Amino acid sequence: MAAPKKNYYVVKKGRHTGVFYTWADCSDQVTGFGGAVYKGFVTRQEAEAWYGKPVAPSPFEKGSSAPSCGQPLTLAEAEVKYPAHRQVKGISIYQNGEYLPKELIIFTDGSCLVNPNGPGGFAAVFLDTMGKELLYLSGGEPSSTNNRMELRAAYEAMKVIDDGTVHHITFHTDSKYLQKCFTNHWIRNWKKNGWKTREGSDVLNQDLWKALDTIISRHRVKFDWTKGHVGTKYNELCDQMAKGEAGKFKK
Repeated sequence: MAAPKKNYYVVKKGRHTGVFYTWADCSDQVTGFGGAVYKGFVTRQEAEAWYGKPVAPSPFEKGSSAPSCGQPLTLAEAEVKYPAHRQVKGISIYQNGEYLPKELIIFTDGSCLVNPNGPGGFAAVFLDTMGKELLYLSGGEPSSTNNRMELRAAYEAMKVIDDGTVHHITFHTDSKYLQKCFTNHWIRNWKKNGWKTREGSDVLNQDLWKALDTIISRHRVKFDWTKGHVGTKYNELCDQMAKGEAGKFKK
């Protein structure tokens, strides 16, 4: 007899802590993270007993229903209510009708202080190929998830460079969820399957994936995974900025 499917993954120590509902999401936080502490559970009651905190119902557990409040906004709602803001660093960009250079390095990160449905933040740093800082971007939402913030960071960064020029981008992220979606062609398979996973469930965060995929298709993007919390300058900066944005929504 097959083992019961796990519906909850609790991460007590990892890149981001909290509750995740698929192994792919949990793995993103713990794989390669020294001393990670995490565990998977079939039921919400088991997860809460080990976590010691209330846990929101999994969308995959039979008979569960999502809470009626504190849910993440759709991308369309979030863009209007909580738009990203920019801080120009490179003096020459945007002057005299000039745009960002064709070749760019971008670092992004997303954070959710309580995952899921807690305050979230996202950030991006743009560099030229010589390492000169060009632009900072950041923002947040009162209720989100780690993965939605990782995706929104990437989406907002890509929106900035979507200026009619085909850009060549080296994109650094500490999210394997984001990186592997493109390097392992998950998104191509999801589209072929009508936005269903290999197991037949709906792909989560479809609004963000679809918007991001549309923009990325117009550029040449190389995704590089950067191990988080090991002192990489711009990964650490994005992490600090994202957490700072999330902190603005703490009650």
